[in-house]
Amino acid sequence: MAIERITDTPHRFNLARGDTATVSVGGESRVLRWGLLAPWRGHGGKRPPPIYVAESAAIAATPVLRRASACSIRADGFYARYKRRAFWIHGATAFAGLVATHGDDGVESFAIVVEPAPPAIAAITAMVPIAAGASWRAIEVATDFASHDDARCIAPVGNPNQGELF
Repeated sequence: MAIERITDTPHRFNLARGDTATVSVGGESRVLRWGLLAPWRGHGGKRPPPIYVAESAAIAATPVLRRASACSIRADGFYARYKRRAFWIHGATAFAGLVATHGDDGVESFAIVVEPAPPAIAAITAMVPIAAGASWRAIEVATDFASHDDARCIAPVGNPNQGELF
């Protein structure tokens, strides 16, 4: 899956599930909702939760993912929590994703495509986004990043001269 670099959007430090983000679809930048909606309804008309991440191995077996189009999501890292500590996993410029328009609401949305994590990161998270040429690294960051969207989200905690964890 090819990943295009997106350069015409402002830098974001924090993106929550359900928020909108700029993605590139066929070379065109669009603002889409994070979280593909499944096309079926559960018992009593209730919809299952949105699909935020799609394992690369499951795409062919999942109809909504199989029918979705490829996209590129501008992101250079993601957050993972491990034993009450937060880490910023970084080392890419964009992630591979899938985009689809749901028939009920007509809103385009996306999911991030992930694969098993490399051994150095596997202790923190089992899956990482697919990114061309990514060399994933992890640094511990403050756990209160959920309330803001600025450079404090990726500021290392502890001794800045300590070096990287992995």
